[in-house]
Amino acid sequence: MPRVYHYIFCLFLLSCNTESPVTVGGVKVASSLRKAADEHQFDYTGHLAKALSGDELSTEKLLIFSNQLDSANAESHGRVLAALMAKLGDQQFSIITDKLASESKRTVWATIEAGGTPPLKAAAPLTLATLLPPRQIQEYRGLYVFDPKMNTFQDCSEPALKYIAIDETGAIERNYRRLLRFPYPGQPIFAEVKGYKSDFYGNKRLPAKFAGFFIVTEILELETKNYRNTCIPYEYWALGTEPFWEAQISASEGIIEFRGMDDERTKVFAYFQPVMDDSAKVYTAINQDTGDNIRIAVKEESCSDGMSDIRYDFKVELTMNGNSFSGCGISFAQAQEKGESSKEN
Repeated sequence: MPRVYHYIFCLFLLSCNTESPVTVGGVKVASSLRKAADEHQFDYTGHLAKALSGDELSTEKLLIFSNQLDSANAESHGRVLAALMAKLGDQQFSIITDKLASESKRTVWATIEAGGTPPLKAAAPLTLATLLPPRQIQEYRGLYVFDPKMNTFQDCSEPALKYIAIDETGAIERNYRRLLRFPYPGQPIFAEVKGYKSDFYGNKRLPAKFAGFFIVTEILELETKNYRNTCIPYEYWALGTEPFWEAQISASEGIIEFRGMDDERTKVFAYFQPVMDDSAKVYTAINQDTGDNIRIAVKEESCSDGMSDIRYDFKVELTMNGNSFSGCGISFAQAQEKGESSKEN
């Protein structure tokens, strides 16, 4: 008896019990999934039997059926599609997925990954290549935050928008930990990378506050954030020597940061509006979790760092946990001007 008829005969024997899962060619089909297919008048197990025997049309119909399922059944359907892909092989499966319309490709990718299978990049790279969104890989500069749960990226060309970052290089985490051995939650680094933007990626959900996904395909440069490379407008960036230290005051990010060169930890505080003390703006803050406290007085006065010919527009007096520091300050606008001047020269 040909294999396809054997599958159909077995399905006929099992069809009397619709409450139990059935197995077609070694692939288990949940009863809830069969019921959902029946409601759509879709012969799920019949098409699966034919697909396992190499019928491309039935395979395509199973893939397109992904568009009809709610999230409750998408996981079960994803496991079936992953098993079918494994039996047919990546090359044959990719030929069929490549014929799908764009919306179906998006749904199929999400459905397969919803089934809890290994990432398609490792399990089926040819299939993944057919399911990826249309992409135009470009160079980007921005701020990248690594987090075990969710990475983010802010593009310097549109700093008001934030993207969920997907690192296809697999190297950003290692470099992030190298640059920031003890990062505070959400601490960014500067990243110059190649990649593309998309409104979907596999079965990952996009929270409302994010503009989309940013997929990193190549790393060009990664470095700690400083006043020259950050693209999020700040009020002041303060710098000092003997000892070396730096601080950032940013209403846009809602933070005040301080780092001494003898300490690898960046201390962070919530931003509060300054008060005027004579001719100086004074910022004060306390980190309730660590007990650290900071006071920064910024005065509009020409200042030199004592180590270069650069002149700054602001003089800064800073007190960190009772320790005093003196240095110079630069505004975001001034840093942008100096950056443009250096490019011209």
